[in-house]
Amino acid sequence: MTASQRLDSILVSETLRTFPPHGVARACACFSESPANHLSHLIADRQFEPWGIVVPREGLLAAGGGAVAYVPDEVYDEFRAAGLEHWAVRTGVGSSWMHEREWRMPAPDGTAGMELYKLRAVLVGDLDWRPSLVGTGLFMHMDQGTLCAGCVDPYCEEERVLPRLWQESEIWVWNPVTRQVVRYPPGVLR
Repeated sequence: MTASQRLDSILVSETLRTFPPHGVARACACFSESPANHLSHLIADRQFEPWGIVVPREGLLAAGGGAVAYVPDEVYDEFRAAGLEHWAVRTGVGSSWMHEREWRMPAPDGTAGMELYKLRAVLVGDLDWRPSLVGTGLFMHMDQGTLCAGCVDPYCEEERVLPRLWQESEIWVWNPVTRQVVRYPPGVLR
């Protein structure tokens, strides 16, 4: 999947698919703690794609997540021996993760629902991009614009709208010219 397809999947399903981080057995949702100037560095300089979700630290902590410890190899071995290597990143020779400020949320079943995180914003790399529409469960008459009593009428279709998370969150759009995000209040980008 492309980065925008992954984001679309998250917004439509309201679920994060989790995977084991590099060298770890337990699946986690991984986040980068990035102040605005560091976010700009990650996207513009490190070539990270500007597609993702923004969650407050408090939401991640409340969901059982936390900051990752950056530790020397011998300390990392202790984390591993205790079955806690998902909470640590080794800093020894060859470690290429020192630019991160990583937070993780263990999710052993491979998914984590978005209700846990208290989503603050959605980050996109294209002002014109919109997520896939989702069904509301309501059927509308295409010609009359009224609710259908049932879906047997061939002129009735399920109403489809932008995902709840898109409508209720700030939308941050990456501007490559200014190397900054432009923030839009919830509900403005339809």
